[in-house]
Amino acid sequence: MTYVIAKLTKSWKKLTAPIRREDGAVMMEAVIMMPLLAGFYCATVIWFDAYRQKTLVMKASYAVSDVLSRETEIDNQFLDDMRDVLDYMVPSQAAPKMRVSLIHYNANVANGANNYRLMWSYGPNDMAPLKQEDLDADVSWIPVMGDNDSVVVTETAMLYQPIFKVGIPKQIYRNTIVTRPRFAGTLTNSNYPPELYDNFDVDDDGDGDLVGNETDPDDGGDSDQADGHNGNST
Repeated sequence: MTYVIAKLTKSWKKLTAPIRREDGAVMMEAVIMMPLLAGFYCATVIWFDAYRQKTLVMKASYAVSDVLSRETEIDNQFLDDMRDVLDYMVPSQAAPKMRVSLIHYNANVANGANNYRLMWSYGPNDMAPLKQEDLDADVSWIPVMGDNDSVVVTETAMLYQPIFKVGIPKQIYRNTIVTRPRFAGTLTNSNYPPELYDNFDVDDDGDGDLVGNETDPDDGGDSDQADGHNGNST
């Protein structure tokens, strides 16, 4: 029995001898480990860069929105310059796009129309402007607003495409910031005067009267309540 155990022990030592060896070529170890280390390093860089770009876009979007909230009157050239500022704050091969819109809320809207009305919208670098149909389809993303209140909506979008495939796909970073004007009730855009962007004229006569003031159905939308007939034309 002792002889058998000794033979088995000797055989086991011979089988496991290569595993216990501590000599070898450093080059072989490098060939095995270097691809793993290189892959881990690339993945770390890409994941860090992805979160960095996302954070930069978000911070830059809030900065642009804050600047707009402090203005009382702008034009499209001002928004073009703000888009350049956004591009400067977010260094990337894919230039970020931007869209700025002014949305007004009226609690006393008539004829079942949408309480949220688009006053104007402009998208530098060919980003499509927001449309009233978009608001009619979905307003869940707009915060609760007070009656006759206005908000400036700043939307940004930037394409991020990683250099290596390490689990992060090509994607678009989008941000939507809704801010109330600080020093005025609204933000006027001189390129969109009321007579050209009349979203509140319920009878579409183009007189610019606000929904809620047009209580006289017979006067053609002039909202003249001083004539004494108050809708009872004779």
